[in-house]
Amino acid sequence: MLTLNIEYEVLPDRLITIKLPETVCLGRHELVIVLEENAAGKNVTEDINAKRLMQFAGAVAAFNGIDGVEYQRKVRSEWN
Repeated sequence: MLTLNIEYEVLPDRLITIKLPETVCLGRHELVIVLEENAAGKNVTEDINAKRLMQFAGAVAAFNGIDGVEYQRKVRSEWN
C-alpha cells in the first residue's frame, strides 16, 4: 500500500489532478480521499506549530531508552 499526503487548495471548480509516482502499477486501484469536515476553519498556524514542535523529537536523552508505545499501553492498562 502506498500512502500519499498531499495538501491541496480546493479552487471554485472543485477539480483536482494528481500525478501518481512511476512506481504505481497500472490497473484498477482503490483511491481513498480524506477531507477535514471543517476545512474552511482550518488554522494553518497550528500545522506550522506542530512541525516546529516535532523538531524536538528525540531531543531529551532521558527518554531515548523508553518505548513510547509500550509506555502508553502500560498507562492505559492501569485504567482497567
